[in-house]
Amino acid sequence: MISRIVLCLMCCLMAFSIAAGQGKSKAFHTEGTFSNITAGPGGDYGGMQVYLSDSDGQFYATVTLAEGVLLAPVLVKVEADVEKRKIEFRLPGENGGRKFTGTVSANGLTLVEGQSKIVLKRKCYN
Repeated sequence: MISRIVLCLMCCLMAFSIAAGQGKSKAFHTEGTFSNITAGPGGDYGGMQVYLSDSDGQFYATVTLAEGVLLAPVLVKVEADVEKRKIEFRLPGENGGRKFTGTVSANGLTLVEGQSKIVLKRKCYN
């Protein structure tokens, strides 16, 4: 009887330690919506919005550009260096498309395309 109790307690402790390990959150949170899209005085939209998501360790971005109007969103794969908080993705297009590299922070996403720097603020939606 005592051996059964000890065995049961050991099983409970193992299950608890496994569950506790799964509950730990990642130190790096890239997921979220980042945007600088604004409406001008004439009603034209300008800017960019990036929605980053993580699916089983692979990162994806849904990118919406605003050039007068909101263009159709594009889904692209993202190369991410989690420890350095760096991302890289390419939008399809002529001549190999547009390549963006960036850094994710708690407040936003800073992207670089060639010599241009774009700052997108993190958006919180309720």
